[in-house]
Amino acid sequence: MNEIVMPKLSDTMTEGRLVSWKKRVGEAVRRGDVLAEVETDKANMELEAFVSGELLEIRVQAGELAQVGTVIAVIGKPEEKGAGAAQPSAPVPKGEPAAAEPQEEAPPVAPPVAPEPPRPKEPEAKEEAKEGEGEGKGALPGAGAPVVAAEKAAKAEDIAPAEGEKQAPAAPPVPGTGAAREASQPAGAGGVEPKPPPAAAKLAVPGPAEAEISRERAAPMVRRRARELGIDLSQVQGSGPDGRILLQDLEQHQRGEAQPAQPAQQPAPAQPAAQAAAAHTGEEPRPMPRLRAAVAKTVAESWDNIPHFTVTMDIVMDEAESVRRQLKQSGMSVTLNDVVIKGVSLALQKFPQLNASFSPRGIQFHSEINISIAVGMPDGVLMPVLPGCQRLSLLEISQGGSKLVERARSGALTEQEMSGGTFSVSNLGMFGVSSFSAIIHPAQTAVLAVGAVIDAPSVRNGVLASAKVMKVTLSADHRVVDGAYAAQFLVELKGVLENPVRLLI
Repeated sequence: MNEIVMPKLSDTMTEGRLVSWKKRVGEAVRRGDVLAEVETDKANMELEAFVSGELLEIRVQAGELAQVGTVIAVIGKPEEKGAGAAQPSAPVPKGEPAAAEPQEEAPPVAPPVAPEPPRPKEPEAKEEAKEGEGEGKGALPGAGAPVVAAEKAAKAEDIAPAEGEKQAPAAPPVPGTGAAREASQPAGAGGVEPKPPPAAAKLAVPGPAEAEISRERAAPMVRRRARELGIDLSQVQGSGPDGRILLQDLEQHQRGEAQPAQPAQQPAPAQPAAQAAAAHTGEEPRPMPRLRAAVAKTVAESWDNIPHFTVTMDIVMDEAESVRRQLKQSGMSVTLNDVVIKGVSLALQKFPQLNASFSPRGIQFHSEINISIAVGMPDGVLMPVLPGCQRLSLLEISQGGSKLVERARSGALTEQEMSGGTFSVSNLGMFGVSSFSAIIHPAQTAVLAVGAVIDAPSVRNGVLASAKVMKVTLSADHRVVDGAYAAQFLVELKGVLENPVRLLI
């Protein structure tokens, strides 16, 4: 048998959540088949089988968290199924055969009733003791004690069940005296009161069923956001098609819950400073989503350890826009970001120091130009990597980049698609941002921030005219390159983009 463990699917991953299982117990599995979908701190990824066989056991159910290295499933041969089931028969009752144990141990549950009969015997024993005292006044002190003890033992033997009659104590009406009945009823010895615990247990059963219904009404991203906010999807009213729950529905639901909570905070006169500030703002601190926490950790590491500097330059994009429009009219959907990535790959070939990484032992140069593309997500930023850009044409860059963006937004990126970047491009031009500076990824030396293409006045041959201008800002690691080297790189990039014929070679 082969144990399948929770893999480490990202550099910062310490635990993962099983979103869903693609295989069922008893189903045949081939090497390379997708076993399950796993949610990491960055995205949802597919877990592939590394061996062939039969899925004998699933130890971590869908929706549960598991630490990296935890055994989540077992794959083996069909003939090993019996042996695997025989060995774990002891731990298995924790989950499934738990329902069979109460039937076998139902008779022993009666012992809480068995101790009850001795309670009514105490007045009988006292009466017997008085009779012994009355009959044996002339006898020696303590002479009646053996007789009373003998009679007690005889009555105990009559009341005690035989070895083969273990169910006899389960009948509570055996005590004969009224005092015994009054004493037994408050203690819950009646036959009706033990039934509420099973009823309470049944009330908890609909939870998974409700979760299944909510799972059908919400996308994986919405379910993940609901778990992070601690919202029960069964209590949320969906506004999407067929009542599907959207991200905005979670926000409205959370605002609706926060409003009635505010008046309850106002009457509290004496509060610590932190609680008073929270009551004043009307909101409590919210836990960060997993992706947001991963981004926070990465940028903090970059800001603390990499000495940044930035260089900004204007690039006239009239010719590049003309080429892009002509390609689009011919059926090639090329975006402005694709044009920039192609131009960056050409410029990096002449300035390889910006395609390197800093290490305590020196500068690590990379033979491949692997460009990371920043993709905005609701909870943070993903950086899928387009490898080997120096060998790709403009059309290949466009096709590869669009696939990565789609997979990032659908949460289907793999660890390989997010690893190995040597340079980053971040574009906010679609939002109308004219210029900004980006933070360098810790494993890289530079990142290019691309702004919007806007109409700006320019002087050409002494004549005032309008031109389409784009601002680009290069953030670079000062330990690897200096300002002059970064400026020369931007001059090269400017020459490529303002003469886009080189992009088509």
